[in-house]
Amino acid sequence: MEDALGTDLGLVEHIETSTAPLPGIELAEALHNEQYPALVRFLLLNGASWAEAQDAAQDAFTQMCAPGLSLTHPRAWLRRVAWRSWVRQKVKPEDACAEMPDAHTDLRWQTPAHAAELGEEERRVVSLLLQLPAKQRAAMAWHLDGFTTEESARAMGTTQVAVRQNLTRARAALKEGLGLEGRTHDVRRAT
Repeated sequence: MEDALGTDLGLVEHIETSTAPLPGIELAEALHNEQYPALVRFLLLNGASWAEAQDAAQDAFTQMCAPGLSLTHPRAWLRRVAWRSWVRQKVKPEDACAEMPDAHTDLRWQTPAHAAELGEEERRVVSLLLQLPAKQRAAMAWHLDGFTTEESARAMGTTQVAVRQNLTRARAALKEGLGLEGRTHDVRRAT
């Protein structure tokens, strides 16, 4: 897959700007190296364990290779399919009406390499993210992956207003958890 990305950079650029559907298998080959780690991170920020995130991400790429599949928004499609795959891992058929699975809040998903990369403050932020309600956590994960509120709403099956509201609440909770609420008031008063 590395060769496909290296020899056909034009395809990768075309993927981001194209409005015409592209064959899934070509997209999978072009996007795997770039999007697999981002997809795993997206799932981790939604509350998946390391193993669950890897399994769901791989499942999404496998589904992308289905014969006859054409996509216009492959990055969002990958995240939707991987998220659904993760939820299927967590929710048993008899619990089909269950709420979103709870996130692992103890950061058990870190690999040794990832643990070395995360600093103390980053661990704290991720821990706070994982304590957010599922909808706020999902909105923030989409936002952190660079999606607009419109794209996030479409992918999450909700409205832009709901996404913005969940982002606002998530940011407020993170500020409070990090102790940043009082600092902004102090800075404003000093100026």
